[in-house]
Amino acid sequence: MIFPDNFEQKIAFEQVRSHLKDCCISTLGESKVDELCFLNNYQDICHLQEETEEFRQILLFDSPFPSQDYYDLRPQWLLLKVEGSFIEVETLCQLRACLQGIGNCIHYFQSRGEQNKYPILTKLTYNLDFNPNHIADIDEIVDSKGNIKDNASQALLSIRQQMHSLENDIGKNIRKILSLSKQNKWIDENAEVTLRNGRLVIPVPAVNKRKIKGFVHDQSASGQTYFVEPQEIFEANNLLFNLQIDEKREIIHILTLFTNRLRPDLDNISDYFQYLAHIDFVRAKAKFAITFDCCKPIINNKPSIYWKEARHPLLELSLKHQEKQIVPLNISIGEQYKILVISGPNAGGKSVCLKTLALLQYLFQCGIPVPASPVSEFGIFGNIFINIGDEQSIDNDLSTYSSHLHNIKILMEKANADSLFLLDELGSGTDPQYGGAIAETLVEELSEKEAIGLVTTHFGNLKTLAERYPTIENGAMLFDEKEMRPIFQLKIGQFGTSFTFEIAENIGLDKSFLANAKKKIGKSQIRYEELLQKLQQKQVDLERQEKMMEFTDTQLAELIAKYEYLNQELKDKRFEIIKKAKNEAKALLDTSNKLIEKTVREVRESKADKEVVKQLRTNIKEQIKAVEEIKTEDNSKKTNVEEVKDEQLRIHDTVIIKDTQTVGEITFIDEDEIIVSFNSVNLRTSTDKVEKISKTAAKKSTPSGKSAVYSEINQKAINFNLQLDIRGFRAEEAIAELNSYLDDALLLGIHQVSILHGKGNGILRQVVREHLRTLHIIKNFQDEHVERGGHGITVVELI
Repeated sequence: MIFPDNFEQKIAFEQVRSHLKDCCISTLGESKVDELCFLNNYQDICHLQEETEEFRQILLFDSPFPSQDYYDLRPQWLLLKVEGSFIEVETLCQLRACLQGIGNCIHYFQSRGEQNKYPILTKLTYNLDFNPNHIADIDEIVDSKGNIKDNASQALLSIRQQMHSLENDIGKNIRKILSLSKQNKWIDENAEVTLRNGRLVIPVPAVNKRKIKGFVHDQSASGQTYFVEPQEIFEANNLLFNLQIDEKREIIHILTLFTNRLRPDLDNISDYFQYLAHIDFVRAKAKFAITFDCCKPIINNKPSIYWKEARHPLLELSLKHQEKQIVPLNISIGEQYKILVISGPNAGGKSVCLKTLALLQYLFQCGIPVPASPVSEFGIFGNIFINIGDEQSIDNDLSTYSSHLHNIKILMEKANADSLFLLDELGSGTDPQYGGAIAETLVEELSEKEAIGLVTTHFGNLKTLAERYPTIENGAMLFDEKEMRPIFQLKIGQFGTSFTFEIAENIGLDKSFLANAKKKIGKSQIRYEELLQKLQQKQVDLERQEKMMEFTDTQLAELIAKYEYLNQELKDKRFEIIKKAKNEAKALLDTSNKLIEKTVREVRESKADKEVVKQLRTNIKEQIKAVEEIKTEDNSKKTNVEEVKDEQLRIHDTVIIKDTQTVGEITFIDEDEIIVSFNSVNLRTSTDKVEKISKTAAKKSTPSGKSAVYSEINQKAINFNLQLDIRGFRAEEAIAELNSYLDDALLLGIHQVSILHGKGNGILRQVVREHLRTLHIIKNFQDEHVERGGHGITVVELI
């Protein structure tokens, strides 16, 4: 249910219909635009949104779609159902063009259906019982210029052959008479044969009209010239005239026979026109989506709203003409709370927010893409109520407030948990004290009914409802107190003030006048407004401090975790070093004992020969030297092992980048990707390109490496382009180039770049975006503005 009856007029939906009709090719599509209506079935809405998205992809990335010769022949089709009627030649030519266009559409979709592209639009073609023989039948009758062919029937061929022969004879005779008349000076030298009443005649001056025997068919306006049909061709012209009648009769006979053959298939062909109407309509919605940068959002089968960067399309178009930017709307209703009460200054955007909500929800439930972020979530409502504007009616003897009360009555009767209500300036139009009480009671009742809605107001009692009802939340349209101008940005979680006197003072009203006005309302009310403003500022400060505390807590938790990890690591290393030292000492002792035993045995066997003892002493020294060298080498390896012993990389570890011999600290790790920070420079690289070293080894690194790095960074900064062009690259080449480009951007501290991949079939765009989703250094990415490349360029934000 949509209420009231002029709902579309209130939300300016008729202007959307007008834009959609401008996008249509024919009256077929325009008739579908007129039939556009509100839906509340989940499956139907998903189907319409998906098929429009498929066509949007076609218009953006695929080859041109067949979009001509969409003739609306439905009125003529009703007449052809009558026995004895026949199709006109012009209609027959238009039918052939329509059939050819439908055949092209079927081929377009079914050829892509084999590639699993556009499944919903392709499925429509399989429901058509298309007969290509109709085109061949028409081609046997009509030529490419839209004329009935001579050989459409044997009788027509015979008639036209006779006509052609007779026309030649008549032409020869009349040219002969014309030449003779010029020789005799009966007519002007420049006179030529002309037509009057379908007969060939000669223009003869009035004084010579009896010089040429024949029949006078006409005379000039001045009466000075007569148009005479010579007697010699009179009978031939009569015969030609009769043949022309026979020709028309035979053409009607041919068209009647064709219509009789076509009549059993008229209903089937009517489906063709319905198909063209639907395709034209879907194409118009897709063009509208591209024009206003709309998309298919996430669809929820429940009444809820979670919108990001939503924009009023008509307002955005108007602001664009004024060279102004629209402020997107971020809003959520239905999950944590059911009712949002928006307050704030006049002309601050409260009503625009409400109208944006009404129009976009209605667009969505009519199956039209919406101007919002693709991550926006649109729910489905069974009923939408709106109360906005002046409803005063002389005919019904209703005042503005009486009309509002009538709307409230309907709302209270029909509202339920499946309803969306939008109430602008609730409670206005009557005594504020009583209007505010009725407004407060209404919102409480709607909250009990679990209805979802948005209310704009200036009443303070409505702003306090959020404190008493968990299903009600405040929202404020922000206001720049320094510049004294609205920001048109919605802030959920706080209420707004009207800034009545501040705005009046900024406009230039006399200060004494404003002072007297303040006295009228009393100090308590002024104090109340001031407290509200201070409370809002404190809330903003508290939120900022809360974020800082969360950040500090996170850092503290990381430091504690790092301390515990290093402490445990130190204990583990100490145990390993002691164990290894014991093993080395035992091995050394075993080696020494064996050496001593061997030496003693050899001394005994040689009976203490001096030369032998001398040689053994030399051998012992060499053995001891070798052991010391092995020990030294082991110690060296031990040092190196200590530097890289724990090969697992962690945040805050010191590493050296192999390619540049640059030392830095790890600040980010994600599987095989890391970010190394050195001298306020962040470099993204992979784990296989770095080597973990000790702090001592890091201090010994020479500054020459840093100089080389800075030189390289400066060179990169000079040559860096904020847009990467990968058009024509294969997927693997594009990803490699993209990774290198993002590394340079991160190194140079650049936070936004753009990737030019072109539109084409959208394959390269898809590959790029799937890769970007895997990179944790990517904060966000989206299409470029439609005027600067749209879907052919992806704008990337880095952390």
